[in-house]
Amino acid sequence: MHARIRQHILRDFKLTGWKERIEGRMHYRDLLKEPNWLKGWISFDAVTWNPSDRKVYCGLNSLDADLLYAFDPKTGGFEGLNTQSWSDRFDSKIHRTLLHNPADGCLYFGTSLLHDADQQREAPGGKLVKYDPRTRTYDVLGIPFAHQYIQSIAADWKRGILYAFTYPGEFVIRFDLATRQSRILAYIGNAIMFAQPHNAVVDRHGCLWGTYAETRAFDEMPSPSPIRLFKYEPDADRFTWFEHGLARKADPAQLLRDPPQPPGAESQLARTRHKDDYGFCDSMAYDGDRWIYAGTVAGVLCRIDVATARTEKVANVMATGRFPALAVDRSGVVHGAGGMNGQTQLIRWDPRTEKIEDYGRLADERTGEVPARIHELTVDETGTVYLGENDHHGRSSYLWSVTP
Repeated sequence: MHARIRQHILRDFKLTGWKERIEGRMHYRDLLKEPNWLKGWISFDAVTWNPSDRKVYCGLNSLDADLLYAFDPKTGGFEGLNTQSWSDRFDSKIHRTLLHNPADGCLYFGTSLLHDADQQREAPGGKLVKYDPRTRTYDVLGIPFAHQYIQSIAADWKRGILYAFTYPGEFVIRFDLATRQSRILAYIGNAIMFAQPHNAVVDRHGCLWGTYAETRAFDEMPSPSPIRLFKYEPDADRFTWFEHGLARKADPAQLLRDPPQPPGAESQLARTRHKDDYGFCDSMAYDGDRWIYAGTVAGVLCRIDVATARTEKVANVMATGRFPALAVDRSGVVHGAGGMNGQTQLIRWDPRTEKIEDYGRLADERTGEVPARIHELTVDETGTVYLGENDHHGRSSYLWSVTP
């Protein structure tokens, strides 16, 4: 699919030494002493289109706690929004998600971490924050779980609830916006694997949908479906813990029916019990009606029927894996992006025609530059897609725009 692809540079730092000095070696505290990495190693972890002022709001991973910017497509310029007025040294990123509340016009987000466990007692915990673009003012709503940080949030604007998913301990928190009180709803992880959804969603009935991990404390081998769906109903304060998860590259039920392998041979089941084929939820997006769309770490696009919780596979989409960016536009078309190691993709899928269109190689035709990874996307009213790049280890990550 033909499109105009552009890179938009907030910070232009060249970075060196990741493979040689940092990866697997350097402590986080040492990384803070590296001037170029302190200022230059940024990722666009959260991007949200604001229809009121027609700007893209960008939540960053940034070691200096400078976490929120606005990008104006008309001018091509970025404006810093002064998160350092309230953040502390442990607020290292706005990870997922930067949510726009249509009722009050404000943006809501949580702060996440990069520090290690040896600083957990010093670090107060992730903050839930409200930002008003009209007055350019912040309201720190609270720290819902002391010393834990916030990987993602989901919102039920009708009931005035924010849901927060914590890290490194994996809990679901319910935060009441009116009272600013929070409580733990459930733990959803285990000691072996990361289980929470990269982002969760709330359906039109007010139900929160996400993923959790089996505990299986009696066994050393995970089941065919170790990462599973849950649904939380706030009015009844009730969870439904489903026995199935998202769609997989291979059908786990079929694998269980495979004939036994010869002694010493690696079975097909064992080969597919890899972290990229557990059905880890890399992204969720809701169409406002029947379907929740999901992308998996293995690169699968699937969808969940909110009435039955039935999951169906659409296609294996991301060839190199990771599918962390999904959005459904006003016409119901699904936009998705992902990929690894500079091999990134952007696709669109129309449920009415069931046709997948691929935009081809993501590269700025003027410079030849490509994104290392894509972390999130947002779509404006014209169909232009804005992509947040993350985890580039040779330069500062960029914001990207793709105009059909």
